[in-house]
Amino acid sequence: MKKIILIILLTTLAFSFLNASIYKGQRYFQKKCLSCHGKALKFVTEKSYNEWEEYLADDGDVMYEIHEDADEATDSMKYFQSSKYRRSMKHFRDFFLEYASDTGNIPACE
Repeated sequence: MKKIILIILLTTLAFSFLNASIYKGQRYFQKKCLSCHGKALKFVTEKSYNEWEEYLADDGDVMYEIHEDADEATDSMKYFQSSKYRRSMKHFRDFFLEYASDTGNIPACE
């Protein structure tokens, strides 16, 4: 009986950590992207789920290339070239896909 309860608790805890990455993505956006792209709600809902999938393809390489070619992003390139960007990409992905324009979801707070 104790093993069953432990398994249920661990499973619940694991699922709560998976869901938390959406909020990490929003927090990373607010820290790294807000100054150039403005409010997260407006920016994220400008593209559909499939459009975000294309931008986030290849573990963020497409997003990197877009910023690499933009003159306004020269200050951000240090971040895009860092390992922090690669580690945070899964959270950005969860955040962007969760709140894409065709999902109907809206972030709780900006």
